[in-house]
Formats: sequence, structure tokens, C-alpha cells
Amino acid sequence: MTNQPRIPNPETRARLLSSLRQTRLELEEFGLQLEEVIAGLEKQIREQKLQRIEKAKQKLK
Repeated sequence: MTNQPRIPNPETRARLLSSLRQTRLELEEFGLQLEEVIAGLEKQIREQKLQRIEKAKQKLK
């Protein structure tokens, strides 16, 4: 018995390669969506900080 990996036939290789390419594109798309969510959260945090600063300034007046 040999432990050599079996090379799949050309049809199976083509199907697997296509599936891998599709998965890569989906992961890339998900990464971009995640970046959008992070950017939105960062914007919200900046706005909250600005509001706190403005409230603090108003209290000083």
C-alpha cells in the first residue's frame, strides 16, 4: 500500500479549481464588506467623540 496522493482526473481538477476560484472571490468580497462595516463603526466612534467634546465645551461656557 502506498501513501502517495492520488491525482484526480482532469474533469475533477477543473471542477475543484473552479470551486476554489469562486471561494476566493467570495472571500475577497466578504473582506471588502467587512472593511465597509469597520469604516462605518470608526465614523460612528469619531462622531461620538466629537459630540462629547462639544458637550464638554458647552459646560465650560
